[in-house]
Amino acid sequence: MKKEIAGFDYISLGNNNSKNSVRFDKYRIRFAMPISLKNQRNLLINKFEYAQANIYYPISDLNFKELEQFHTISYSMGYMKKLKNNWAMMGMISPRISSNLTSSVQWNDIRLMGMFMMMKKLKPNVDLQFGLMYSSTTGVPAPLPMFSLMWQYNEKWSFNFGFPNLKINYKVGNNTDIAANLTMVGDNYTLSEDLYKEEKKIDNIRIMNLGGGIMLTQKLYKMLKFNLSSGFTFYRKFELLNEKDSVKKYDLDNDLYLKIGISLGL
Repeated sequence: MKKEIAGFDYISLGNNNSKNSVRFDKYRIRFAMPISLKNQRNLLINKFEYAQANIYYPISDLNFKELEQFHTISYSMGYMKKLKNNWAMMGMISPRISSNLTSSVQWNDIRLMGMFMMMKKLKPNVDLQFGLMYSSTTGVPAPLPMFSLMWQYNEKWSFNFGFPNLKINYKVGNNTDIAANLTMVGDNYTLSEDLYKEEKKIDNIRIMNLGGGIMLTQKLYKMLKFNLSSGFTFYRKFELLNEKDSVKKYDLDNDLYLKIGISLGL
């Protein structure tokens, strides 16, 4: 199953048992329609995604109801073209709304995300990818480099050395994989209506999480997979912003995270 056509995830990160912790619960559903073009040498990708994030604050000065629930609606269009000498290129553009949606959608609620990547098969078992991406899911408001060197060591072991993800995978059986990974996950949400803290305007928030853990992938049927991952964060930050200027930063306690999902693919 290499091309995902639908998926659902539930993510829980942290707890609100201490004064310096924030808990995030996120529900995400997505649909994709990959279309092969020109004898399967080129690929057109269309993807729709909706996510809802619920945030629970024990921090006393974050008692704004407007900061408790956020929504993300996105549409992505991508194109991948195979080139000569085992090279390929892929570009993707994704307009999205990431907001608390407490009023009608404003122009500043709409964000434009993008990615461009070059890919080359160095050997039958080694693939190289590199490029640039700009995405609210990193929690960083700037283009970030992407790099990935994927090595299929043998039938059981495979390695992905890269940024922003690092992964070591072991194939237990025909239907079961386990893996260890390091990853970076974040979000950037706008506020439909401005808030004020100590007379300073707040119009968006930024979340950043760095962590690592264990993943399990179990094939349930030919086209259906169950995914489970859990681990621990080693860096967490929550930030209130006025456009790009920081109003207040919170360095959060590190904590456990859990992700459960199913995916349907070809």
